[in-house]
Formats: sequence, C-alpha cells, structure tokens
Amino acid sequence: MFVSKFWTMLLAIALGIAVGVIFLARDVVNRERADNAESVLYKEMSKVDVALKLHARSRLDVLLGVTADPAVRRYLFAANGSPERASKVRGDLLGVLRKRNEEMGKYKADRLVALDSDGRVVAQVGPNEREHGYVLKGFPAVDWALRGYLRDDMWKLGNEIFLAAARPVIDQGSYVGVMVHLMKVNDALAGELSPQMQLAFYAGDMMIAVGQPKSEDAAQAQGAVIAEPLDEVKKSEQFTKKGYSHAVRIDSDESGYMAVYGKARGEASQLGVGYALVVPLEVMGSATEFYEKAAAQDVQALPFVWLILGVLLATAFGWVWNYLEAQRPAKRLLAHVKSLKDSDPKDQLNVYRFRRRMRKIAMAINELTDYKMKALMETANVERPAKSIDAILGPRGESRVSEANFKFAGDPGDDIPPPPPAHPNPGRQAPLSGFPGAPPPPKAPGAPINGGAVPAVGSEEEQVYFQQIYQEFIGLKSKLGESTDQLTFDRFVGTLRKNRDTLISRYNCAQVKFQVYEKEGKASLKATPVRV
Repeated sequence: MFVSKFWTMLLAIALGIAVGVIFLARDVVNRERADNAESVLYKEMSKVDVALKLHARSRLDVLLGVTADPAVRRYLFAANGSPERASKVRGDLLGVLRKRNEEMGKYKADRLVALDSDGRVVAQVGPNEREHGYVLKGFPAVDWALRGYLRDDMWKLGNEIFLAAARPVIDQGSYVGVMVHLMKVNDALAGELSPQMQLAFYAGDMMIAVGQPKSEDAAQAQGAVIAEPLDEVKKSEQFTKKGYSHAVRIDSDESGYMAVYGKARGEASQLGVGYALVVPLEVMGSATEFYEKAAAQDVQALPFVWLILGVLLATAFGWVWNYLEAQRPAKRLLAHVKSLKDSDPKDQLNVYRFRRRMRKIAMAINELTDYKMKALMETANVERPAKSIDAILGPRGESRVSEANFKFAGDPGDDIPPPPPAHPNPGRQAPLSGFPGAPPPPKAPGAPINGGAVPAVGSEEEQVYFQQIYQEFIGLKSKLGESTDQLTFDRFVGTLRKNRDTLISRYNCAQVKFQVYEKEGKASLKATPVRV
C-alpha cells in the first residue's frame, strides 16, 4: 500500500497547493484592487481641485458683466459715504442685480451681494433681500477684492457652504465697491464637479452635500456611510499636516468603498469644512468568485482538454495502484482460504506467499485455527470439570439441585460411611442429627429417621426429615468453605423430592433415604432406595 499512500499524499499536497494559490491570489487581487482604488482617488482629488478653480473662473467671468454694468457702478458710487445715501439707491440697485443674476444661466448665484468701498452690504439678491448694512470686510476674498484683485473662496455661513467669488467694481478710476457671487454647495453641484466619481462635502461631522455621479460604475454611498470614518481621519497625522488622508476602506451592509478625505480651500477649512471622494471597492470574499466574475472569453481560454486529461490520468493511476496493492492481494488471500475447505484439517496458509498487511492477516487466520483445534482436542480428551454451585443447584430462581451431587445405592466408587444403627426402641425416636433444638417427630406412624425407615411421603415427618438433611448439607458446605448464599431450603427440598420420585419410579421402592457425606473436598448427597 506504500505506492497508493504515496500517490494519495501527492494528490493531497497538490490540492493543498492549489487551494493555497487560490487564497493567495484572492488576497493579491484584493490588495491590487485597493491600491488601484487609492491611486484613482488621489488622481481624482487633483481633478476636483482643478474643477473648483475652473468653476470659480467661470463665476468670476459671469460676474464681470455685473461689475461692468454702468448702472451698478453708478449706484455703488452714489452709495458710498453714508447709510442714508445707500438707502436711496438700494431699490434701484436690487432691480439691476436681479436682472443680471437671471442672465447668468447655470452660474446663477444663490446670493448676489453688492458691497460699498467699506465692505458694507448695500443690497443682496436671494434669501433675506431685506437684510443690509452688515459688513463682510475681513473675509480674505473681500479684502483682496477691495484692493483690486479677483478672488474665489469657500465660505461657511450658518449650516451652509458656499462657493464665493469676489470682483471689484471700478468707476471713474477708483474702487467704489465689490460684487460677491455666492453659489450654495448641494448634491447637484457636487455631482457636476465630479461626474465620474462620487464627491461629498462635509462641515464638522455632518455631510452637507453628497453627489450622485452620472457614471453607472461610480459609488452610490449614503452620507452616513461616508461620514463614519471622519473622526479617525481628522486625528491622523497625514490629514493634519498634508491636508488630505490616506485611502480609507469603508464597509457597509450593501457593498464596500474606498474614500479619501481632504480639507477645503480657503476660509472654510478653518471651520472644519472639507470634501471626500468615494469609489466602489469590490473585495473578493470567496475563491469561487474567480469563476463568477470571470468573463466569457476568460472561461473559454481555459485548457479544458488538458485539465480533463490530467484528472483522468490521476484517477487511473490511483485505481491501478489500489488494485495492485489492495484488491489483488485480497483476492489471492480469499482464494487460499477457500482452498483450505477441502484440505486436511491440519493444513494452514503459507504466510510467505503474502506480503505486508495480507501476511499479518494470514498469520492471524493460522493462529485462530490453531486455537480452535487445541480447544476442540482439550474438550474431547479432558474430563468434565467439577460443577459450580449454579451448575449443581441451577441458576438463581430455579428450584433444583444437579443430579451429579446424588449417588444412588449400588453406584461404584463411593466411599460412603455406613448408616447409623436403628434405635432399639421403635416407640421412641432419637433427636435429629445435626439439627439441634428440633422438636421430636410424632411417634406413629413411622420409624426412626436415621438408620431406619424414612418418613412416609407427604407426612409431617418428611418435612422435618428434609429440614435435617438440609441443615447437615449446609453445615458440611460451610465447613468445607463452599458458598451457600444461593442454596435456599425450598430449592433444596424441590430437588430432593424430584430425585426421590425418580428412584421410586426406577426401583419400585416405597421410600428413599438421603445421606450427606464429603467427596473430593465437596459436600454431596447419597440417595438410597428403601424397600418395605
């Protein structure tokens, strides 16, 4: 069986290697997918920065039409100096700003704010148009615009995030104010800035906008899923120093994602505003996914013919070696065993015709036949051994004593002491031997028990007689060290009566006398027929 075992071991090793390769390949594929996802995320982060700059440039361009409007320039010039002058032109300025804002198309501002040369709000289009007079000076974009520069920024106003663009207003060669264009960051804007990858904006620990990209292969994660690792990301050293995090894996109930988090540009970054880019990450969980996710051309490229031939050859080799090392030796052994059926009983298997395990089996068969033959010879030549108490008196629950303990009158080989002489006075009866304290039997009818006639069948004297024999038998067995636990009086009497009836039937006698004696170190009984 060595070759078969060796072949089985080779197959097991090959299977283990194949399974190990599959699991290693799975881990390699998962790691490569994660690395690729991280690389794509960092590239997309650069694209988002560019998209934000291009979007700001577009808003500054459409804002040029507002700052160049003669009416806007004139009203802002007139508003400078005092709040009273600003209130006189506010209504007319609002009308112009509304018209200009509608002309911006897709870049229409959610809030279009006009500031005087001191950075005070003269008028604003959008929510809360009635509010005015508050100062926006101090925002970096506003301060730079008041000095004649074009600036864009990201502002956090309340719980909302805005993309801000500021442009100075020039009239008669001097800066008379600033126009600020604010566009609210929402889901639609996030999807526009990153159409191929999911982009989300957050403020603090709350997601403000989650984009829904147009690409079907892009991630579609929920805001709560994206916000889950924010606390750990903000504590990382790289995020604190470089402004963006490592790629983070996010697992949800539906699918897995990879995300990278970055700080927002400008003013909003100081208020915990940032953005996250998310891509789907398909992790291979089981080895069978290789086949499930394989394309049709990949499956067709497999060398099925060689794979089938390899399986058939491995199976054939296994069957051949199993036949040569197991089935054929077993058939030979069976044929030799069957050949012993018609041979001499003393013939045995030639163990040297077999090898290894079959030789051990043949030797075991020879040993078994030797043992059986020896036992058979001992049974035929050796006398039957002495019986135990259960063999003499029968198993527990039976009421008999083995007849091997009874010797009838005339049996040879018994060294039995002679019976005691009859009592001289037939009218009186001697006390029962071996039965101290027993009451004297009735005087008539009957004769002395020991040495004379035994009691009549069925009489009260018979019961006393049996009690005497039982006590003598028990006493002798105890003296000889034999067990008497299972020898009850009822069982003993039943056996005496059975043997008595047998002798009466065999010898046609009237009564039977019993006598206790020792034979070969064991207690025995002698039954003698008595003729009247």
